[in-house]
Amino acid sequence: MKTAAPQKSPWIAPREHEPVPDQEVLGTRKGVLAWLECSAARGLVRLAASLPHTLREVLIGFLAWLMHTIDRRHSRAAEAFVAQALGPADPVDRRRRVRQAWKHLLRLTLDSERFARDLPPELYPERVHVEMCPEAAEIARAGGGCVLISAHIGDWENGVAFLPHLGFSPLYAISKPPKNHYLSLHAQKLRKSRGMRLLPRRGAMEFVPAVIRGGGSVAMLLDQRARVKPVLAPFFGRMATADRSAGVLLRRLKVPLVIVAVYADERPGHYRAVFPAVIEPEELAGASPEAIATRINAELERLILACPDQYFWLHDRYRGAPAEG
Repeated sequence: MKTAAPQKSPWIAPREHEPVPDQEVLGTRKGVLAWLECSAARGLVRLAASLPHTLREVLIGFLAWLMHTIDRRHSRAAEAFVAQALGPADPVDRRRRVRQAWKHLLRLTLDSERFARDLPPELYPERVHVEMCPEAAEIARAGGGCVLISAHIGDWENGVAFLPHLGFSPLYAISKPPKNHYLSLHAQKLRKSRGMRLLPRRGAMEFVPAVIRGGGSVAMLLDQRARVKPVLAPFFGRMATADRSAGVLLRRLKVPLVIVAVYADERPGHYRAVFPAVIEPEELAGASPEAIATRINAELERLILACPDQYFWLHDRYRGAPAEG
């Protein structure tokens, strides 16, 4: 009787070469006021992150209530987004989900302060459960050369630390920095410490082909509302604006798109990294930016519906798109 061959561990040592040198992706607002804002924000985050768990949760709950109450425009848009994506529901439940989105963002922000200390790379194999479709596993074993597509779902900030150790290295991300120059410096340093290099959103096409040719992977979050020359594509059954340049870039690259999300587990300090699908380049050959956005949106919907309480519903996703009817 044949026995099944043991599964090979997906964890490998990240590759250290750099097909593209480090790029500075920094905000432009400088000066004393910007520096004070940055110092205050970092100090408050460090203080809140050091609180005992119970007190921390009380603080997170209060701040989520405050933001939900004060920022009514985004809260109303988020409630409409929830209703569109999850179907008609009790208004109380919609408000709960929006407040949960605020809580989730706050937890990620505080977790970022302690992530490297609480979860060093040697603990990844025992703390991170990996679910990788065969096509994604083959790309990882072959050494990358792909685009990683995700949304603001799960732990999109800290979870990138696992990707270089799963075969997707060197890892780059197309990013728009915070306007505060000093906060953007801190954010870039933090992301680099997790094995991710940044590429500027404007001019990314200048660098991305070299990253791909060098066996690197490029990460993109494509669930936000596009503002500059967008295309329209359905998202949860309603037309929404999507990034035109992303579709053009992906079609030109002719590389596989690997769908990925890193969800926070119910157990603190544990995660679930899922790679449910790969979109092969042949599927995008000759496709319009609208068709590419539609295909990607369908995959992002699945990621979100798998764990809606870990999605950032606060994106004003349908603003700028034509009204229904």
